[in-house]
Amino acid sequence: MPDKFPRKSLRRLFSVTLAVTAGLAGVALTALPSEAATPTLEQHIGIPAYIPPSSTADWTKLETASSALGFVVANVSNGPGAATADPAWASVISTTHAHGTKVLGYVDSGYFGASSPARKTRLGESTTTAWLVQAEQDVDRWYSLYGSSVDGIFFDDGMNTCGPTSGSTTYADLYARLSQYVHDHHPGSLTVVNPGVAVPQCYEDSADVLLTFEGTATDYLATTRPSQYQTAAWQTDGDPNKFLELVYDTPSASLSAVIARSKQDNAGYIYVTPDTLPNPWDTVPDTSYWNAELTGSQVTDTNTPATPAKPSAASVKGTSLTLSWTSSSVSTVAAYDVYRGTTKLGSVSNFTPNATQFAVTGLTPATAYSFTVKARNYAGGVSAASPALSVTTSAAGTKAPSAPGNAKATGTASTSTQLSWSYPASGNGGAITDFEVYDGTSLLLDVPDTITSVHIGDLTPGSTHSFTVKAVDAGGARSAASTAVSVTTTNPTPITSPAVTFGSTTTTFSASFNLPYGFQHVFVDSDQNATTGYSINGIGAEYMIETSSAAVTLYSHGGAAADWNWTSVATPTVTTATNSTGTTYTWSVPSSTFGAATGLSVVFNGSGAYADYNTTAVSATKS
Repeated sequence: MPDKFPRKSLRRLFSVTLAVTAGLAGVALTALPSEAATPTLEQHIGIPAYIPPSSTADWTKLETASSALGFVVANVSNGPGAATADPAWASVISTTHAHGTKVLGYVDSGYFGASSPARKTRLGESTTTAWLVQAEQDVDRWYSLYGSSVDGIFFDDGMNTCGPTSGSTTYADLYARLSQYVHDHHPGSLTVVNPGVAVPQCYEDSADVLLTFEGTATDYLATTRPSQYQTAAWQTDGDPNKFLELVYDTPSASLSAVIARSKQDNAGYIYVTPDTLPNPWDTVPDTSYWNAELTGSQVTDTNTPATPAKPSAASVKGTSLTLSWTSSSVSTVAAYDVYRGTTKLGSVSNFTPNATQFAVTGLTPATAYSFTVKARNYAGGVSAASPALSVTTSAAGTKAPSAPGNAKATGTASTSTQLSWSYPASGNGGAITDFEVYDGTSLLLDVPDTITSVHIGDLTPGSTHSFTVKAVDAGGARSAASTAVSVTTTNPTPITSPAVTFGSTTTTFSASFNLPYGFQHVFVDSDQNATTGYSINGIGAEYMIETSSAAVTLYSHGGAAADWNWTSVATPTVTTATNSTGTTYTWSVPSSTFGAATGLSVVFNGSGAYADYNTTAVSATKS
């Protein structure tokens, strides 16, 4: 969702244009699918639940929905949020998961910095490496904070071209790497990538599910859709569980037509809502609409495919192997699901050139595994598991790679440090493929061997760390750890020098934010009455300025004092300046914004990624 409204985020939607996207190169497009999917296609609902936990009625619908609800996406603050779990979010996440619905954590991929203008990470960087590092850290923080209630990851702001140049698959490969990182380190998890439009087939292995439509019912139901939304031929011929379509601004009279069209699109996941911009994902439809949607996505079909034959294994290495099996003769088989023990590893469409092969990675050398395959049809029927194949991976090479050298940390700040190392010699297990970064004994990052320097973020201010790096070769052998690098982060006051000037024509607000918060807020009490407006740190704010790497917006408040209910009213100007401890932000708005107010009380707030921090209220009288 090019942008979303989590609990403490209000951001623009659908306004990012990728400089690299002049079209959908390599996508075979059709005004209507070349062949309608079988009418017995069973679907599940996949909903971006950008809904505050305080919206109990909406969450109750999600927590008690039928099995037609496949997954929900939780978004605390454009990601997992602060360094400690949010109790309200923990409650709705665990309750929904316990009901049997998968809960996916939201992670921003920032178009890997390739959008125009370039999106920046929380540390203010826009390189591919910076976004890869932040995404991996966000993935692990979701599981660290919310544990086994997290069932997968939703990667937002996805690319829609294979790579920056013709013939390149750089972008698709980056998402495949992130997806594999989730699968390897959190087995059994579901991954979703959101380009929001049709994508070329190079993205087929970039995630378990691809979001290929995000738009209005008008565009969705058009005889000829806008070009970016025209269904790719490889989608209509593929595994339906590979595709998710999101359709908003859909009146109840059009609900059945949208669901029928989604079955033509061969979309195994669908979500339809009457909600509209600026945020169509902040509510669940009313009960009658919601129940009709859950029911309409289902089919009645008790047929199950024949059981696949026992798979075989080839190219068995220390950390990987390739499974293969005999193709089913049943034409209604949509895909094959591959399991390691009871953990589902992934699926392969029955209509691809390699429909009966699956590459298994993330294995441990000299370890026994059991693999089975199940066939799945369009109606959701799943065969019995094939006979199990037992495989023992190869031992790691007798000579592991040399340990990375020259490990050092520079530029250590309150929440980050730049860690670098030199490329070591490989052992006899094969060429080096990855570097693993550890914080003590905990794996922190897994990056390709082309990266020998990472800007590690999300560290706790005033904390001590011992970083090491290991090299991993193609045979799965790991080097000894590099020399340990000890780092102690600084611990500044989060926000300093708050100031307000309430002039006759212009009002300025300024403060130094000394932690790289995801959001910088200015809450303004214009009537200086703490009982009206949004209640925060002793004031009642009628207005709020929110700044992130994506946008700066002035909002007015509505609803009760505890409601996070804001309406965009203007775009203030903002300037930034780096100082010795952080960044000074200065905002300017017309004083007429505040009507007849003669004084202002202001609280500056930092949120996202770290514990929220509020300044003591600063007051100013109009001059």
